This record gives sequence, structure tokens and C-alpha cells, in this order.
Amino acid sequence: MNRQERIGYSMVGGALLLILAGTIGVTIDGTTTVDVVATGGKTVFGNEALPEHSLGAIIAADLTLNWDRDDIYVVIVDEDEKSRCESSGILGGFESGTSCTANDPDVIAGSTDGAEGLTWTVASGIHYAGLGTVPGAPSISNSDVVLDYEVNLHASFGLYFLFLLLGIAGFAYTRMS
Repeated sequence: MNRQERIGYSMVGGALLLILAGTIGVTIDGTTTVDVVATGGKTVFGNEALPEHSLGAIIAADLTLNWDRDDIYVVIVDEDEKSRCESSGILGGFESGTSCTANDPDVIAGSTDGAEGLTWTVASGIHYAGLGTVPGAPSISNSDVVLDYEVNLHASFGLYFLFLLLGIAGFAYTRMS
């Protein structure tokens, strides 16, 4: 095997390893505690937006969130929905029905079951996390909720395409004379 073939096949092998590593990805996990007040089924949002996902073309991120209380729900909304809900008022004056709750049709991701949790494929744009107490649920005296999160970062289509191009280039390099 000559030098050119070794380089070409090394590029093909490297591309296959990168595809495998991109499929497995990297997982970041942690725990945080949030102070909760009874919201009567209405959503309260954090002041800061979730970190923006600006590398969506090459890296995909999947969020899994679980919590330790049965009387809490968690939602993810975009900036417009957060503004609409906050303009309705915090201590009353909400529209009737399912608006600004876990059942709101404009919620991007949400769950009322902490054990099952919330799963969201992170999208580009500005998003906010909100939580509230489930109406009619028994009130738990502890005002803290423990949130366990896990973010899996892995290759998206754009990165797989680049890896494929590397493999094709390596294969073509072995055939050059």
C-alpha cells in the first residue's frame, strides 16, 4: 500500500469514527433547586432566557428535565408566548381556559409529570422555562423543587454531511494516480 492510499484510507476511517462519535455525542447533566410559590395553575417564567442554541446546523441538543414533586408542571415557550402570558398579569387577570398554563396550545414543550419529565429538542431562538403548580393538586409544604437536567449534544445533519464529504474525499484520494 503506497503513501497516498494510506492517507486516503485514514481519511475514510477517520470519517467513520467521527460519524460514530457524532452519533454517541456528549451528555451534560446536573441538578438545580428552584424556589416555588403556589401559582394556582398559572405559569411563572424565569427572568433570563435559556441559553441560545446557535450551532443548530452542526450540533443537535436534546434536553431531558425531571423534577421531584407531583404538584409542579414545567413548560418551555418562545419569547412571544412569555410576553403574552406576562402581560395578562401575575396575580390574576389571566384569560380563562387553558391559556398560560401547562395545557396552552402555544407551549413548545411541557409536562405535568415530574417522573416522566419533559423532553425537548432544543431549537434556535429565544426560549424561556416556566413552571407552576397544578391546580387542585395537594399542596406540598416544601417550597423548593429539585430539577434534574440532562443535555445530550450530538451531531446534526450538517456535521454528518461534512463527515461524509471527508470519507468521500479520502476514498477519491486513494483512487488518484
